[in-house]
Amino acid sequence: MIDSIKKLFDNYIVVGVGAVWGWIITFLFPTEATKTATIAVLVVMGLDLITRIFAIIKQSKGLRKAIKSHKLTSAKFAKGTLDKLIIFGVMLVISGCAYQLVVIEELATWFTQVVFTIMFLRDVLSIIENLSEAGVSGLGLFKHVVRKKFTDYVDKDVLDKEIKEKKQ
Repeated sequence: MIDSIKKLFDNYIVVGVGAVWGWIITFLFPTEATKTATIAVLVVMGLDLITRIFAIIKQSKGLRKAIKSHKLTSAKFAKGTLDKLIIFGVMLVISGCAYQLVVIEELATWFTQVVFTIMFLRDVLSIIENLSEAGVSGLGLFKHVVRKKFTDYVDKDVLDKEIKEKKQ
């Protein structure tokens, strides 16, 4: 048994990478709530991407027409998705730093909750707008509620700018 355990530590590279990976995970996800919030935001980002594709296909009246007209290209989606993931990664690191640097844990928790809430609501609003563009009706109430909640956290000017950039 002891020989088996010793063999696990023979490869110093694997042990070193494992230790660094463990530190990174502990730094980025200091609480179980952070892990759950990260998964929720990533799922909503994925749904946003799917509903955007759906809206473009519906507006173009078919997948082939959307591809032929270059409204549906992998380059556009790769850039937008990569931008969102980079922003999300940076915010995750900043939240991790907040837990390490802030003496009062409640302040770090509040900051992290605000970051994840804003990112979550922004993508939920985008999903509702994508579905509206695809012709799904009856989303006005949801859009109003999410927009109201989003404006509680963010200035109206920022929200208008996000909507304008999305349409371009």
